[in-house]
Amino acid sequence: MIALGELIKSLIMPFLALLVGEMNDDASIMNNDRDHVSNDGVTDKMIHTCPMYARIRWLLVESRGGPIRSKILLLLRERPTNINRIAKELNMDYKTVKHHLELLEKNGLVKRLGLRYGDVYFIEDNAYKHWDELYVLIKESLKLSDNSNPQ
Repeated sequence: MIALGELIKSLIMPFLALLVGEMNDDASIMNNDRDHVSNDGVTDKMIHTCPMYARIRWLLVESRGGPIRSKILLLLRERPTNINRIAKELNMDYKTVKHHLELLEKNGLVKRLGLRYGDVYFIEDNAYKHWDELYVLIKESLKLSDNSNPQ
């Protein structure tokens, strides 16, 4: 008979491993075994094991405002700046840029320094740590945007 501690351990450990993103071979089946290396040297398996991947993918690629948010992230990667400057550089309305920055902040990709008009936004530390994976999604978003808007 298995001790109660061993039973709990055998039931909970796989669940905890999934929560922290340490997926085992069975979980890779759920990811369709997409393990090829992109041109940037980032494997799809690396990206798909991130617990926030689905939310960030929706935010940047699958939603209508994804290309705008991707452009904002690229601008902030170059240098932290305020909403007004971003709006001017992207030739967009101030309120539109503010809306997209609020979504990026809510989802942990950017951070705001201060609480007043003119405050500076910058890339969140965790987004910097995973910039390679994030950049793959940004490129996909901008490519889809270019394909859907032929000029």
